[in-house]
Amino acid sequence: MITKSWIVFVQAIVLSFESIVVEFLTEINGISSLLVAGISIPLAGTILLFISTVLSKKITVFKSWKLLLLASVFLAAAVFLWYDSISRVGASKEGLLAGPLETIIVLILAWLLLKEKLRKIQLVGVIIALLGFFATVSSRSFDLSTILPLVITFGDLEAILSAVAFAGGVIVMTKLVKRHTTIEVTGASLLISGLILAILLILSTSHTSIPTVLDWIFLISFSLLPLAGALLYVIGLDRIGASLTSTIASSNILFTLFLQLLFKGLGVNGNLPENILLALIGGALGLFGIYLLHIEKDYPLRKRNIGN
Repeated sequence: MITKSWIVFVQAIVLSFESIVVEFLTEINGISSLLVAGISIPLAGTILLFISTVLSKKITVFKSWKLLLLASVFLAAAVFLWYDSISRVGASKEGLLAGPLETIIVLILAWLLLKEKLRKIQLVGVIIALLGFFATVSSRSFDLSTILPLVITFGDLEAILSAVAFAGGVIVMTKLVKRHTTIEVTGASLLISGLILAILLILSTSHTSIPTVLDWIFLISFSLLPLAGALLYVIGLDRIGASLTSTIASSNILFTLFLQLLFKGLGVNGNLPENILLALIGGALGLFGIYLLHIEKDYPLRKRNIGN
């Protein structure tokens, strides 16, 4: 199994790097979260759609344009909220908050809209994942006496809303992947959502400075991360199935924290949760809850693993 699943662990690490690089990019003067998303996502979608064309010789996903447009709107909102949340609370905390919560929302929406059965073990997973979520929210302070009442910042709220938007996109994509290949659905949704973000970027008047040539090189190079993440995830789906792929890919919520701690040890500072221990506990609980939610369950594409 390791010979087949290792590529999904690589995907989780790539996704972690994507979050961390977004945090660093948005600290550069003139580069906003909207600029990062508006440049990188349509580029990633274009390249992935081209790869799909080479592999299958034809693209049929645009025939389902209504579902594709709806999925892309969800994805555009999700990616922007994801990147903007990272710029406010840091890559580690955003992932620890949104990862478990998104899986829970997907489960609930699948139960309500797709009439999928909800088993007892999944309810246990929901409770554990929620405990991890609340632990992560509380990790903003070293003082454990301040845990209650919880204080949710604007960045925390964006992470929560990104999970909701990604979950909505997953439900729509579930219908799309029944009609078309996974890779063309992923590429097309990335392209259209990226174009939506690009249009919003053009219409935005919040950018007071123009990025330098070097900044543009960084932004274009960054698009390789969401591209690689999506492509590796698709390969994982083909090798080991959706359930195991989604579970392993969720490990990025801890990989991100570990990588940022490693970078901090090397002298590269990042926006880390104040209470690292509580964040680790929250991440571990969230990951275990996600594992329980995916036991013998064949879920479709997840958030961050489709763009993301």
